[in-house]
Amino acid sequence: MFIVIEPYRFLPPVNGGHKANYHVCEQLSKKTPLTCITTTNNPDIKIPFKIEKVFGDKITKYINPFVGWKIYKSAKRLKTKQILLNQPFMSLLILPICRILGIPFLIFSHNIEYTRFKSMGKIWWPLMKMLESFAYKTADKVLFISEEDRQFAIKNIGLMEDKCLNMPYGTSVNQFPIDIAESRQKVYQSHQISDDTLSLFYFGPMDYAPNQKGLENLLYQVLPEVRKANKKIHLFLAGKNIQNKELNYIQQSDDITWLGFVDDLDLYIKGTDVMLNPIWIGGGVKIKLMESLSLGATAISYRSGSFGINIKTLDDKITIIEDEDSKAFAQKIIETPILEKKKTPLAFYDYHHWEKIIDRTLTQLSLQQISS
Repeated sequence: MFIVIEPYRFLPPVNGGHKANYHVCEQLSKKTPLTCITTTNNPDIKIPFKIEKVFGDKITKYINPFVGWKIYKSAKRLKTKQILLNQPFMSLLILPICRILGIPFLIFSHNIEYTRFKSMGKIWWPLMKMLESFAYKTADKVLFISEEDRQFAIKNIGLMEDKCLNMPYGTSVNQFPIDIAESRQKVYQSHQISDDTLSLFYFGPMDYAPNQKGLENLLYQVLPEVRKANKKIHLFLAGKNIQNKELNYIQQSDDITWLGFVDDLDLYIKGTDVMLNPIWIGGGVKIKLMESLSLGATAISYRSGSFGINIKTLDDKITIIEDEDSKAFAQKIIETPILEKKKTPLAFYDYHHWEKIIDRTLTQLSLQQISS
């Protein structure tokens, strides 16, 4: 029996962290008996794995000994053989449970959290560093969502290399979409754009600091350079909570369309020529880049924004620009021809498909033959 601890509401999955946990549980449950222990505010919806709603979604859940006691009773009743904790925040409760039961304590690290908070200017990042370092050093194994995070933890937190595994963020898509050309036609016709226009797409919630910084970089530094070259482009932007300054700028620009919240993001990912990822702060895997690449997008990204993606599997489907080098970012847009999209290599799907990821992880953990 494998127990996964998800310490917050994640159903239905709506963001990258939710999706990561959901798909890990989904795929693990196909290989070994699994129960996800989570909060009582998760709704009752149809899912392909078992859950037990054991504790409330309150801030005290991370240190409340009664929460720990409830998890312990569930783990003992289920006769679990290992516990996988999502993120390190509950480690002070889960570590004693694992030691009492004599079972491995595993952590799925979605980010190096303290570096993310530090890059965003949060003054309490040193406290997060202390907690995170303690959690990773006391865990039996830490499963990092990117190779960059794994190497960082080995070098800067002092973890032993054999303790650190790579369990990257994945995709449920397993092949290049067949409706790329059809999607492009729909986008161009609905927005009355000529076929000789290079279409660009950038999306995300604009009240999230890394996305907002990326938008500012794109509008005020990258696009002016592209316009100087008289490149015929049209930039589509999607998301929510955009600032009035940027909205006013967009409304005065003939080559930009603000879509707002879009129900069918896939249409624009598949129907535009280039997905832009001008992100360099915030840490972690940029889920929108992963999902866009899986849907056939050709991408331009700052280096830090590409962490967690196995670039070696993508050939020329992605171009990496050094962080904040706006002129180089613009130059790549200028140099990009309007051609039929090349297929995303099968190597990308082989590496990043969730089922393949879990198979590799179980092999590394030597848990493939777990019995209930």
